[in-house]
Amino acid sequence: MEFRSECGRCRAILTDDGPAYLCANDCTFCATCYRELRYVCPNCSGELVRRPRRGASQPPGRPSARTSDDRLVIRRASGNDVDAIAPLFDAYRQFYRQAADPAAARGFLRDRLSNGESVVLDAEEDGVAVGFTQLYPVFSSVSLGPIFVLNDLYVVPGLRRKGVGARLLEGARLLGEAAGAHYLELSTAVDNPAQRLYESSGWVADREFLHYELLLRTDRPSG
Repeated sequence: MEFRSECGRCRAILTDDGPAYLCANDCTFCATCYRELRYVCPNCSGELVRRPRRGASQPPGRPSARTSDDRLVIRRASGNDVDAIAPLFDAYRQFYRQAADPAAARGFLRDRLSNGESVVLDAEEDGVAVGFTQLYPVFSSVSLGPIFVLNDLYVVPGLRRKGVGARLLEGARLLGEAAGAHYLELSTAVDNPAQRLYESSGWVADREFLHYELLLRTDRPSG
């Protein structure tokens, strides 16, 4: 694969670790042209995909780590799995400095799954939940199609760095492809060491857009 240093359409400079998109013939475009071209190469009509960073040992979407135990199973959770996953979900929230609240965690998961508002993938070892990821289906106005927001990812401390997280990310990728989603996206803290896991699994940091949020009061009186 040729790492071209400029966009083939607008001639913008492309860095090795910045966002770039290419087709099977290595025609390469910047992120802006990628969207304006509607994700199709104008030269060969081939699909444009993310270019991996120079020196990456794995192609996009392929996890670099493997679990050391073949007993690990990744499957889509249902309402019957809420009680098993809820303690992990509560621990995940505590990692983000939220107070422990097992009942609220269980109720939130139950409502999301029963209403079809999220998809949860459960990582099980010998039938015991050891990790999960939760994705929210939404839509992209720009790409005019469905996407998934990977909002939560958690693995029990004793099984971290053993490939469980990579297997969950691979399951998320397969889920998105099966659902016809245009892409997956996530946000994470700038100092979160899980960034290495995301990048080894083919995720690319967005260096073009800024992420904003607006906190809203939830205690306003109604009416």
